[in-house]
Amino acid sequence: MKKLNFHACPGHLKRVILALFLVTVVTLITMGAVYDATLKNITFTTIDEFNGTQTDETMKTRKSTVEEFLTENEITVGDSDHMNMDPEDEISDNDILIIRKGRAIELSADGKTYTAYVTKPTVAEALEEIGVTLSAEDEVTPGLQTTITENMPITIDRYTTEEVIETEPIDFKTIRKNDSSMTAGTTVVVTEGVAGEKSIKYSVRKKNGEIISKDYISEEISKEPINKVIKVGSKQVSNNGFTYSKKLEVSATAYSGASHENGGYSKTAYGLTPKYGVVAVDPKVIPLGTKLYIESSDGGKSWSYGYCIAGDTGGAIKGNKVDLCFNTVNECVQFGRKSATVYILS
Repeated sequence: MKKLNFHACPGHLKRVILALFLVTVVTLITMGAVYDATLKNITFTTIDEFNGTQTDETMKTRKSTVEEFLTENEITVGDSDHMNMDPEDEISDNDILIIRKGRAIELSADGKTYTAYVTKPTVAEALEEIGVTLSAEDEVTPGLQTTITENMPITIDRYTTEEVIETEPIDFKTIRKNDSSMTAGTTVVVTEGVAGEKSIKYSVRKKNGEIISKDYISEEISKEPINKVIKVGSKQVSNNGFTYSKKLEVSATAYSGASHENGGYSKTAYGLTPKYGVVAVDPKVIPLGTKLYIESSDGGKSWSYGYCIAGDTGGAIKGNKVDLCFNTVNECVQFGRKSATVYILS
């Protein structure tokens, strides 16, 4: 084969060969430049705050996305880890890709339990990282300075203290008033009862919304109750047809109305002349001037003194005792001492 002598070629052929050479050189240079333009320098940083370590490495790649770069370099990102770029993000020359190593925690707070992923090493920092706000009264278990471990359970108990005012009713009283103008057994409501109202202030402490203590502070009556008033008939009707307000079982004796038999007194303590129908009583039990009816305790079957008035007193007449005045000493002797029923007339 003959060697080509470039210098012996005709002029136009020389120009064609030179042009082809130049095109080839430019193409090669261009292709190399384009190829090199896809090469990127990436700073890859791994931070592990749990172990207190950080690694930085400059790496070259011609890949287009974060995911392709990770796959190319066999870099695994755990479920708990945090990356500053998304896998589908495109990467450019001099990008910084940071992976922070994370751990899972099981957080129980505000009525819910859920898994969260954190990259901070202590409980306090981890809660702040995931946006959990604590008040001064909250309790965190384990403590805030505890180092996070994988799948660590963390419980937040929320405590609150507040003052509350509760309204409670005040019961009314029922007042019963005896009325001697009304027959016993009958009643009339004079005033209907109305309950009152009071406001009571308490200091209430809650744990996770549930009351754990309730302390009394003060109270104030906002509405006074109105008592119910009932008139009760006290007028009694005896077998003899008279009405009375009260009856007493007493021991009865007798005294003479004669002045020489009555200590020389011609007038009783109530200013009456001692005679039949005037009875000596204990004023603490039966007031002087009270109209009475006295008969035997068997309902008047044995004897009856009848209508009379509490008009005298006596040193021996104390409590449920009466002394019946008779006109003669003989009547007093015959009477002696007997059980009696005293009716206090209306």
